[in-house]
This record gives sequence, structure tokens and C-alpha cells, in this order.
Amino acid sequence: MRKELQAFEIWMGNERDCPNRKFIRVSRWIKLQTNYNPNKRNALWDYVTDAYGFHPYQAAFNAKDGLFLDFFRFNGTTYALEQFIRFGSIADSIGHAEGYIEDKLKHFLCGYDANDYFHPLYIEFDEWGEYVRLYVCEEGR
Repeated sequence: MRKELQAFEIWMGNERDCPNRKFIRVSRWIKLQTNYNPNKRNALWDYVTDAYGFHPYQAAFNAKDGLFLDFFRFNGTTYALEQFIRFGSIADSIGHAEGYIEDKLKHFLCGYDANDYFHPLYIEFDEWGEYVRLYVCEEGR
């Protein structure tokens, strides 16, 4: 399932190809799942959101209107969707985007895993937001 794809990036409207950088596709499309009744013993509890998008560690968190944990499984590990930082967000860098080129078309990735600083997984959503596909980045080849 390993497929090497040429990378590109955009910073503040300036686009550039990255000849020494490749995104490696490491998964097929993976169905997103939602746990509507997570409890505090769940390993991903910090990524749970209430009906208003607040997390358990935030003062405004209120579980009475429902809880949500969006997740997927890959290679025996469960990942919360909330652990991925969206490209172009305040947490990343406003005006930043990354992607890959396949069949002469540019495809944008959506974010990267905040829990693995040195070798993060990169995530791509399908057009309906129901499936994800994962990538790793290799540089300097």
C-alpha cells in the first residue's frame, strides 16, 4: 500500500514544489467512527467534546447535552480526530497548506498528528468527511 507522492506547500499564498520531500501513502481509506458514550477510562478521554465542542479540561465543558469522540483505528492504534492539528489553523500557521501531486493534480492534506512531533501521521479526508487516509513524510532523498 506504500505509494510515494511528490509534496508541495503553500505559505501565505506563495506556492512551491518540494523536490526533496515526499508524502508516502500508508493506508487505504479508513472509516471514521463516533463513540457517543465515552467515559473517563477511555484512553482518548482528553479528545472527547461536549455538544458545544468543549473538552473535559476546559471550564465550559458540560456533559449533560451529550459527548462525542470521533476516532479511527490504524495498525492496532486508535486515533482521535481531535488529536490532529489542521493545516492553516492558529495552532499550525495561518496561511499554511501542504499536499501532494498525483496524476498531475494537487491534493491537499488536512492536518497532522500533534502527538508525534518528529514523525507525525498526515491526514486526508474524503469529499464527504466520512473516511480518512494517512501519510508519512520523507525528506532529503
